[in-house]
Amino acid sequence: MRRRLVVVLSILLTLAGLAVPQAATAHADATLVAARSAVFGEHNVDQTTGALRADRIVFSWFGVSGFAVAMAGHVFLTDAWVPNVYTGHVPTSRAQIAAIKPSHIFIGHGHFDHAADAAEIARASGARIVGSAAHCAHFRTAAPDVSCDAAVPSGARPGSLHLYQGLPGITVRALPHLHSTMKAPTGEHAPLLPIPPSGRLLVQPPRPEELRRLAGHLNDPEGGAVLYAFEVGGRTVVWNDSVGPLGQDPAGPDIVAALRRLRPVDLHVGSIQGFNEITNGLGDAVGYIDALQPRIFVPNHHDDWFPVIATPAVSRERAFLDALSSVDAAPEVRYLRDPEDYLRPDRVTLPIGG
Repeated sequence: MRRRLVVVLSILLTLAGLAVPQAATAHADATLVAARSAVFGEHNVDQTTGALRADRIVFSWFGVSGFAVAMAGHVFLTDAWVPNVYTGHVPTSRAQIAAIKPSHIFIGHGHFDHAADAAEIARASGARIVGSAAHCAHFRTAAPDVSCDAAVPSGARPGSLHLYQGLPGITVRALPHLHSTMKAPTGEHAPLLPIPPSGRLLVQPPRPEELRRLAGHLNDPEGGAVLYAFEVGGRTVVWNDSVGPLGQDPAGPDIVAALRRLRPVDLHVGSIQGFNEITNGLGDAVGYIDALQPRIFVPNHHDDWFPVIATPAVSRERAFLDALSSVDAAPEVRYLRDPEDYLRPDRVTLPIGG
């Protein structure tokens, strides 16, 4: 009798245009609810279904350029490497990131500090990897049991925009651009050498097992650098995990023109560390921000992710803010600092349609 009443009520609500969404009556695995609550915050997760709030965009940082993203109810990753070379530096693990069940992993480029965990997380979660044709070619060889979509086709020129239709309800555009590289000084921005390196190297030696694991990824190909723009509910969000020398490369003008076509940008989550900062400071990062003119800018790839190579985020904070003063339309900056801002989802969030 009760089942019959439920069926009748469902039919009546459907006829009235008030059908109850399936998610409202579904029950999620407790592991999913717990993992998503830890990564996105309990207040952003339905504690019965595990669904994410559909009215917000949330970026939860887990190191370098890796973010767990909730967008209009979708859950996906940007890059996939959890940098726990130092024990517990990031308060999460590959297993927990896989447990949030991302549908996609968007790869900016293929170096180990961006994609070393991509295959393992995709395998455990069922996520599709998204990147360039070269990225997918690599994964077809290295991890043939995972799926990869080439959002940027082979031979695509830097500055071209490519529509990816794998996220229903979200418009995704992929833009091939430039990986960071060192160029001769121009004098426009002072050289930057963030020092001193982290003291963790002395008080907490790197984990040998993690270093051995990463050794197998040191030769992973870059595969080109891809910037992604996500449009949903009247919001445009841009993410990139590298910054190339737009002002010093022949492809720069085409890339700048493409970045300007993405305006207006509500949120730009962009890399600020690059090889060129040693000679030209943070000019490359500022060039991307100047072209996109975002309302809010959030830095990435600026934290203490590897011994000797990387330094804490605070080591370049002042230099970044000084360099940003040269931008005509300077954004609101939500500067992330490690390790205190790892897995703090409320640091990078904004409403959809508001």
